[in-house]
Amino acid sequence: PVVWEGAGAQSPAPDPIVMGASSSFGTDAIAGFKPRLRPLFRGHLRYILLIVLVIKTLIVIATVTVVPSLQGQGFLTDPLHFWRHESSYAGSEACKSCHAEIYRRQNGSNHAQSLRLAKEVPQLRTGLPVERWDRASDSMLHLQLDSGGEIQLQSRKNSDEGFAVLEWAFGSGVKGITPIARTDDGQLVESRLTWYASLQGVDFTTGSSRRDPKNARESLGRELTQQEVTECFGCHTTGYDRERQAPARNEMGVRCERCHGPGAEHIAAVRRGEPAGKHIFQPGGMEGFGQARLCGGCHGTPPQDNDFDALRLLENTPHSVRFPSQRIVLSRCFNESFGELKCSTCHDPHVDVADEAPGYDAGCQSCHDTAARKEAAVCPVGDANCSSCHMPKERVMRHSLFSDHWIRVERQGGG
Repeated sequence: PVVWEGAGAQSPAPDPIVMGASSSFGTDAIAGFKPRLRPLFRGHLRYILLIVLVIKTLIVIATVTVVPSLQGQGFLTDPLHFWRHESSYAGSEACKSCHAEIYRRQNGSNHAQSLRLAKEVPQLRTGLPVERWDRASDSMLHLQLDSGGEIQLQSRKNSDEGFAVLEWAFGSGVKGITPIARTDDGQLVESRLTWYASLQGVDFTTGSSRRDPKNARESLGRELTQQEVTECFGCHTTGYDRERQAPARNEMGVRCERCHGPGAEHIAAVRRGEPAGKHIFQPGGMEGFGQARLCGGCHGTPPQDNDFDALRLLENTPHSVRFPSQRIVLSRCFNESFGELKCSTCHDPHVDVADEAPGYDAGCQSCHDTAARKEAAVCPVGDANCSSCHMPKERVMRHSLFSDHWIRVERQGGG
């Protein structure tokens, strides 16, 4: 028992562990309190501390015993490196023999099309040549096919010229496709022109207006550092190795092992007659926050629930609507489902997301229905198209809409 003295002594202080002792909220909440330990408590303090230490040790041992392969792998923030110390990549083709139907669906999905060779993307080749005037640099940009069938980006201002060849096309085309080009001196740049689905044509790449090119070469696009190249390919390929000049052709895009981890040892174990789940990761079995962290490796890593500054920043930053894994943790239904509501509740990662709001009603009604839960909160306005009201689409980029994954009741006046 603890007796509290000082300001506000009439009521106990909030638990600093629950409130987040490392945050300003937690420390402010207990400021001014001075704990005075009673003699009986003081005499047993060493035993209590010993018990706590033993319990923590047992928890660590249990965790290592249950999931030994996840220790030290950073698997929630870096799914690319699942169990790399235990296995190597087998390639998604190797998964097809046992998982033919799942492979067929995933192979045609937008995830699988999220990286392609630029010259093979119909949207980029259609309508060429294309010209756009870059007002920032007063240069004229040209997209055209060269004699070898490659797509060339040219920038010209009087006698000043710049040239680059579009090598990679990032994005499935649902919202847009941004090419990565290589200049004549070998530098990789993010193309200043992007193809947008809403336009069925090209316009300036989102974010390019923040830069003012000083010459024709800079008008080709933003130069990428090696770290940026690694991050781009890291999300848009499977098993990317930065030591290689280019990703393996058959593993461009998000394929099986991008989420399930390297599968060679899993395949070998199955052939040995061992349990099918051995040496492979199953993201579907994760609880809500863990899965949001996994998907957030590419769709926006969510903050911990006691990181109040980060959560407040997300609430007040409209641009964060672009990152669903970050916005979902703001939702009351996510936090009160105690891990049951997760990304895969609504999204099957092997197929494309539903285009229409009714496609998500079943997920909502699995909780918001009195037949499903005794004390369910039921919408008083409607019983269909839930996401059209509770997850409105927002335009956070000039030519693209994103569904806000902060699920809530929108009220007039903002929230």
